[in-house]
Amino acid sequence: MNRLLFIVTGPSGAGKNTVMTHIYNTFPEIKKAVTYTTRAPRPHEQDGVDYRFIGQEEFFAKVREGKILEYEQVYNDYYYGSPAEIFDDGPIRIMEMDWKGHRTYRQAYKDIRIASIFIVPPSLDEIKKRILGRSAVDNMQSRLANAQEQLEHADDYTYIIVNDQKDRTLQQVEALVRAELINRKRNDNLRHAQKLVSNFSDNF
Repeated sequence: MNRLLFIVTGPSGAGKNTVMTHIYNTFPEIKKAVTYTTRAPRPHEQDGVDYRFIGQEEFFAKVREGKILEYEQVYNDYYYGSPAEIFDDGPIRIMEMDWKGHRTYRQAYKDIRIASIFIVPPSLDEIKKRILGRSAVDNMQSRLANAQEQLEHADDYTYIIVNDQKDRTLQQVEALVRAELINRKRNDNLRHAQKLVSNFSDNF
């Protein structure tokens, strides 16, 4: 199976959810790999769609069973974890994770193509504005420290996009996804080209 994994990373407020939603709305063949969290769902979130919402005891049971490949406690608060098996019902997946998760999946899935996308906000002021625009928070300093940590690892990614203008950002993301989907068919297309070469030899 020719498998392809898209990973989206960026600081809080960078626009990761907007990018991911655009990708799987535009490309129905790309399915979201649903991750785990110990926090309660927000009013608009659905279990099994946005996250798998589970208690902390069940969360760490899955870690021990090897069903969660990597996990992180975010802002000294809730735990988030990514499933170990993500290609059980399809060859193309997309996931949101931090730089540590990105590193873990690159090590665990060395035999597949990982197209990683790092979303960079235009400024620290914009990070604050976007965070506060979603809801009031009491851990802004932790979020800014985490943003700095994420940005320090941007160079590890296949693509780096500054999200300073939403429409342009989504156009860029769509273009790179289309290129990756075409590249996924490279071997099939190469075999077709080689077959044509063979036919030339047989007929001329």
